[in-house]
Amino acid sequence: MASIVVNWPAEQNEHGRPLLWFGSWLQGHDGSEGAWFYSGHGGDRATYAIPGNAIGLRVRRWPNEGLDAEYADILQLESVGEVTPQALDFDAPQPFSHLAFDRQAPAPKERVGH
Repeated sequence: MASIVVNWPAEQNEHGRPLLWFGSWLQGHDGSEGAWFYSGHGGDRATYAIPGNAIGLRVRRWPNEGLDAEYADILQLESVGEVTPQALDFDAPQPFSHLAFDRQAPAPKERVGH
């Protein structure tokens, strides 16, 4: 069975507390989330067996305790030997995002009589 190494960094969030990391497997043609394999505050380096049905993995982090997590997806796991989460681009649109990046907001309505 193939495996992947993740080097979870020990970083601080915006409140000066340990940053929370979460790792889960992506599966299926729509990239739905499967089982999770890591939840912690980093400072860990571990090897994980890649499940047969995994098409990728998702790394989440909580830089701010009052907001939703940011995430980055890693696909084509067979070509990745080690993941370093702090090097991932959490700001880039992700392939299995449920947000409508390709939709434009409707134009504002013109105000008449003001």
